[in-house]
Amino acid sequence: MAAGTASGASVTPSGPEVAENLLRIELHLDRPLTAALDISRVTLLDSAGMPIPDAFLDLPLLDRSGKNVTLLLHPGRIKTGVGPNVALGPALRSGQSVTLRIDDPQLGRPFEQRWQVTPPLRQPVDPQQWMVQTARHGSRQPLRVSAPAALDGDAVEAIAVQGPDGRRVAGVAMLTGGEREWRFTPAQNWRPGTHLLRIHPRLEDPQGNRLCSAFEQAGQSAKRCEDEGKLAFIIE
Repeated sequence: MAAGTASGASVTPSGPEVAENLLRIELHLDRPLTAALDISRVTLLDSAGMPIPDAFLDLPLLDRSGKNVTLLLHPGRIKTGVGPNVALGPALRSGQSVTLRIDDPQLGRPFEQRWQVTPPLRQPVDPQQWMVQTARHGSRQPLRVSAPAALDGDAVEAIAVQGPDGRRVAGVAMLTGGEREWRFTPAQNWRPGTHLLRIHPRLEDPQGNRLCSAFEQAGQSAKRCEDEGKLAFIIE
């Protein structure tokens, strides 16, 4: 984040990189907004510092708490062969940098976040590619699950641990490492045996890719993800 960032504000993706087909940016505040975020005060700047036109949809989405705002990049510029993509090209371009700037007075001070743009990610989220670093039984060491690319910020609540007895393991989860690592600390000591990560069908990455399909896929808009993902691991 640049100097002069608004106090208590952060974004996801929080890592240094975003994919060219980034769909969603989440703004997180430490206090509720008193009115809707003014989208005219939200800008993406290219590597030369120039505003990228028509990068966002017009309506920021505010959650019930008033402290989390979803900014949607224009999907028509993301999907190849669609009108805006053909006419304008993608808003983000691999190999360049991009800066998010928000100067809505409600934030107190301007907010900035800079990312390097990497090639697009157009594959479904595949838990079989995740790496699980287990803990020893009898301890409360955190379980660490690493994904090859960032997950959406909501993924923290979309993953659960099932114990050898078939019951959900109580504990506290968090996302770290630019949302590439899901870390879970159990409320009680780990028991030995086979455990299971259970991943809710709603889990997505910031590009809108899901467990059952990629965002850019024929008929994807009519397809619902109904099957959860599962990944077994052993506590010894």
